[in-house]
Amino acid sequence: PWEAFRTDRVIIFSDILTPLPAAFGVPFDIEEVRGPVIQSPIRDEDALKELHPIDLEKLNSVGESLKILRNEVGDKAAVLGFVGAPWTIATYIVKGGTTRTYTTIKSMYHTSPYVLETLLSHITEAITDYVIYQVKYGAHCIQIFDSWGGELPPHMREHWSKPYIKQVSLQSVFYNLSVYD
Repeated sequence: PWEAFRTDRVIIFSDILTPLPAAFGVPFDIEEVRGPVIQSPIRDEDALKELHPIDLEKLNSVGESLKILRNEVGDKAAVLGFVGAPWTIATYIVKGGTTRTYTTIKSMYHTSPYVLETLLSHITEAITDYVIYQVKYGAHCIQIFDSWGGELPPHMREHWSKPYIKQVSLQSVFYNLSVYD
């Protein structure tokens, strides 16, 4: 499509859940009607123990695709990377898939705040590493999709979504600045 339309930016689309199974231990399947289905949702401290740091080598296809795209477009277009925001990814991990009500994760910020904060921190660290990885392989900038952040009331978004996005953004910007020192 880029060769046909010569847009000023290009993106390789993959699902925001792409890093989950290979990268840090949350396998899922995609079912035709239900969408993503996570067999072992994370809702308690024992489940948190199953998480591990992101293994970027298992996302090699993303890096290679970005590198190929960057070489193809050269300086004629910006290459965009993207990630899911920690809150949005957590909604899938906690529920075990998609939801229309978000009651499971919303109840956690009252009943299990430690588990939710720990999960969000883990996701934030992994997503930050994934952002930096995409920049190393050719992304000029990254879009963070917080598809389900709007499900939080504004005062709760300030606690459960915004600071985690800010942490991803700040760490990524500082990395990018250090590349040019």
